[in-house]
Amino acid sequence: MWDVRKRAVSTFSGGMRQRFGIAQALLGNPRLVIVDEPTAGLDPEERNRFHNLLSEIGENVVVLLSTHIVDDVNDLCQRMAVLASGCGLVEGRPAELIASLEGKIWRKTVPKGSVAEYSNVISTHLFGGETRIHVKSDVRPDPDFEPIAPELEDVYFSVLAC
Repeated sequence: MWDVRKRAVSTFSGGMRQRFGIAQALLGNPRLVIVDEPTAGLDPEERNRFHNLLSEIGENVVVLLSTHIVDDVNDLCQRMAVLASGCGLVEGRPAELIASLEGKIWRKTVPKGSVAEYSNVISTHLFGGETRIHVKSDVRPDPDFEPIAPELEDVYFSVLAC
């Protein structure tokens, strides 16, 4: 860094600026570091580097991560919570929260306009001009639904749908 010590921080990449921010936050040996959307706008390589940095910091400091990027939570967090309107909706270990939905998430591809015909839809995703819906149900909603392995995104959407 000595060679670029006189460059303005604004001239560095987003990932490098994020690292400067973390370095600055660590100067006082804090016990808690709060990061808000730390990987938003980073390319995949820089995102991986930043994940590694946050993981290393998390070995000695409590890192509170605020993000909507589900992969960041899955990769970095030992514990998580989903908050909405200031209320905690669910809290726990990501793997345990995912396991709690095992056998309860079903997928079906439907025409765009027919989503309203289905109940317990927790998420929709356009795919090939049609809509893939995820439904939370203890039993197969109809024979055309396929069971799928739940993911952390399903945890998020299922608690918001309640």
